[in-house]
Amino acid sequence: MQTFADLLTSYMARTGIGDAELARRIGISRLTLIRWKQGVTERPRYREDLVRCAELLRLTPDERAELLIAAGFSPEKDEPAVAESSESDDQTAALPDESARPSSAALYQRRAFRLAVAAVGALLVVLGADVIAVGLLSGPSYPVAVEGESLIVIAPFVNYTGGQQGYNVRGRLKDEIDREIRAAGLAGARTAEWPEEIHDGPAAEKAGRDSGATIVIWGEYDSGRVIATFTAPRMLSEPYDEQVVDLASSPSDLPTAINLRLTEEVRYAALLTLGQLYVERGEFDRAKTVLVLAMAQPPSDPEALASLKFRLGRAYQGGKLADLDQAIALFTEVLAVQPHSVDTYNSRALAFLDRGRSGDLDRALDDLNRALDIDSKHIPTRVNLAAVYIERNGAGDLDRAVAGLTEAMAIEPDYPGTYVNRAAAYLGRGGSGDLDRAFYDLEEALKLEPDQSAAYLNRGNAYLQRGSGGDIDRAIKDFSRAVTLAPDSPYAYFNRGLAYSVIEDWDRSLADLRRALELRPHELKFNSTLCWQLAAFGQPEQALPYCNRALAEDPSGPTRDSRGFAYAVMGRADEAVADFRAFLSWVDASPKETCATYYGPSRLAWIEKLQRGENPFDALTLRDLRVRPRVSSDSPC
Repeated sequence: MQTFADLLTSYMARTGIGDAELARRIGISRLTLIRWKQGVTERPRYREDLVRCAELLRLTPDERAELLIAAGFSPEKDEPAVAESSESDDQTAALPDESARPSSAALYQRRAFRLAVAAVGALLVVLGADVIAVGLLSGPSYPVAVEGESLIVIAPFVNYTGGQQGYNVRGRLKDEIDREIRAAGLAGARTAEWPEEIHDGPAAEKAGRDSGATIVIWGEYDSGRVIATFTAPRMLSEPYDEQVVDLASSPSDLPTAINLRLTEEVRYAALLTLGQLYVERGEFDRAKTVLVLAMAQPPSDPEALASLKFRLGRAYQGGKLADLDQAIALFTEVLAVQPHSVDTYNSRALAFLDRGRSGDLDRALDDLNRALDIDSKHIPTRVNLAAVYIERNGAGDLDRAVAGLTEAMAIEPDYPGTYVNRAAAYLGRGGSGDLDRAFYDLEEALKLEPDQSAAYLNRGNAYLQRGSGGDIDRAIKDFSRAVTLAPDSPYAYFNRGLAYSVIEDWDRSLADLRRALELRPHELKFNSTLCWQLAAFGQPEQALPYCNRALAEDPSGPTRDSRGFAYAVMGRADEAVADFRAFLSWVDASPKETCATYYGPSRLAWIEKLQRGENPFDALTLRDLRVRPRVSSDSPC
């Protein structure tokens, strides 16, 4: 008789359904399905999962019966399946065989009347005894986060020791995490025990949603090691720029292995959790501090080390101490161990997108296309791919972004980020009816998630582009709402600063532009904009440090133009002329004819006046040159 793994593999090959699709439709994790196919899991826990699998694979009655029998289940349909208990949560003796499996009522009684017991054995020193006491009449208590609290939920770990003694993995992790939270002086963070085992990612995400947890820790163990999995149900989504928003930026379901014989690795797991918590809260610099400490005694398991490096890479993507080169290097090391990690390809792509050096957009596209090859229906990947197309804005790119996001909506119609980014693509494309389409998408996004800062950010951009009576006030109101919802989002401040310049509220404009730069000090656009704006205010000495910082990030044409403007206002004519000429060379190389016609005449006129010893900028000209938002749907270059 063929094994369950052989039957499942052959039926899937016949049907042509992929691992990710079948797992999603059954309601299990892709990893669980792969374990079925590889024979790692010889007997699935739930009979109804096999029944659903048989339906999806369109098996005949005989084939269905054969599959169920091979998996250790009766082919009859009249008895509902009962989940196997695990030794990590239920300390009663393991059942000797399937014929002794209790009915659902009997299993309930076993769980209701179980007694507290103490474990003994060589590994007790490492993880301690699993002591469980349950009230006879009270049901399980499910923790719930209070407003403003970061809750870490830890579920009982599933025991695969084959009936050997269970160990209190959850309790040991909880103690260590609590200790690190106290040591860090972290307010508003709490750990809580989840009363039930969690067997896969969807169940972990549901537990996170039900409890409002920031992180859910769950996993399994056997006599050799513990597999702890960290799921972040409430992933942060921070905007990329004034139009590309809601990018996937957080890890999900990356496992770490803890060798039971190395107690140092339990502390490592606690530090990893604390670092992950800081990442989820957007406190990237504090996350770096904790995760670097964890790296001082790195875990021995390669998967665990990759998990740590992933989170450290995420920490390096944000904060005042951001280092995108380091983030990219760490993600590259992770991919050497986990070459099929969709999350890591996405994160490295976003690091390329943020870094913005020559060739980085193509590198980001390569990473995202690899991620799609691994999981063609992964929605954040499709959203990020559209973001890169919007940023590149080459021939046909905005159409590609719209088409890709429309396909994503067909896969997952209730994902707000697809609507937000498709609206961004419509705003960038600016074709007939696109503005109305953008407003429609943003309203749909806000119906799905009323407190989504990215939607308010883009709707503010849409108001600026429409420019009807009262739209500037509506835009500022939406940007202010985005600031309230995401006070650490630099683009909310940046866009509001540009909007304030429209109504000539210069003090607020400069304050917001400076705040955006405080939140992201090395952002090329922020530095270049503040360089230009301060020069236009007649403060070129204050402008010059921002000009030079922008040039350090990208010495191309636009940054030379901004510094040339600052030099000209300072009266440093020769240096201004050199920068303007460098900018004009960049303009001449642009594939768009509009670039030269838009910028060429004014810069040539400025150069001529500077060479004659004249000042090209009187007070009225400087006022007209102050930065305002570009509401055109297309860039001249």
